Amino acid sequence: MPSHAILVAHSANRVYNADASRLGLAEAAALAPSLTADVEDLTVETLGDVEYLTFTTADDLADDDLRRLADLSTTRAIFRRADDGGLHPRPLPRTAEHGDDLVTIQRYKGKTNEQFTHLLVNVTVAASEAARRREAKQERVRLLDPVAGRGSTLNRGLVYGFDVAGIEHDARAVNDYRVFLSTYLKDHRVKHRIDRERIRNGELAGTDRFAATLKSGQRLGVVGGDATLAPVMFPGYKFDVLVGDLPYGVQHRATTGGGPPRGADELLEASLEAWRRVLLKGGTIGLSWNVRTLPRVGMLELLEAHGFEPVDHPHSFEHVVDRSITRDLVVARR
Repeated sequence: MPSHAILVAHSANRVYNADASRLGLAEAAALAPSLTADVEDLTVETLGDVEYLTFTTADDLADDDLRRLADLSTTRAIFRRADDGGLHPRPLPRTAEHGDDLVTIQRYKGKTNEQFTHLLVNVTVAASEAARRREAKQERVRLLDPVAGRGSTLNRGLVYGFDVAGIEHDARAVNDYRVFLSTYLKDHRVKHRIDRERIRNGELAGTDRFAATLKSGQRLGVVGGDATLAPVMFPGYKFDVLVGDLPYGVQHRATTGGGPPRGADELLEASLEAWRRVLLKGGTIGLSWNVRTLPRVGMLELLEAHGFEPVDHPHSFEHVVDRSITRDLVVARR
């Protein structure tokens, strides 16, 4: 049986790096069912003092399988293992529509680790009905981040060629992301158009939004305001996946209605029904959060109570971020 090894792309973040191989194993296991080849014996193995994800298949990897594996957040290189133990590199076909610097170049306090954002998007899309459409290149995946911040998740979606939309309560963050995106597209000579406006009337009065259309046909839209108003912000529009890195117990205040600060549990209780309404049937929601403020069992109960069916994964994604934050993720289908 052919044997393969994926060189793990470790993170620059020292704490995340300690769990990089284990998280890569969990990610690869979640995406393995989408491969043409049957994956067996998937594990973390040390070869020459370096950690790899290793596995065997009944047949050699097809180009589509190599592309899927190349898209893993932890893939640095893929090798075919020879009988004598030698590692022979395989080409990594990629389908990115923009460079990875769209994800990595941005720096600001509180930014989610780019590698984890990549992982979260991967496992959420893999469990959705849109994954098959993406493979067939029928139409663009539509992604919504209802807690968009300065756009880390949106940027990952853009790199993948998705149409993306975001909601962010902090008006300064919305403006900062617009300036960053506009500058990036101009610097990279990507033809585009950006329209912006201040909303004057209705439930969204006093908030800002902007929309970008790229020559490739990709679309992006970001709206300032309360995440509970998603159906008002995107009337008649449905998304394939909803991906969000929830607040870790720090304040998350709605900008409309003068609402109180919200933790993850309060935000979800107030928002999940609205988020379900903008998600296509068969679509998936992928959320990361601090299990120290909301235990996993509580997260699952909230999702099930609002019409979502959690997806089982063979390995845990839980990992330490800092002394007060232990992060986990969950994926659930509408």
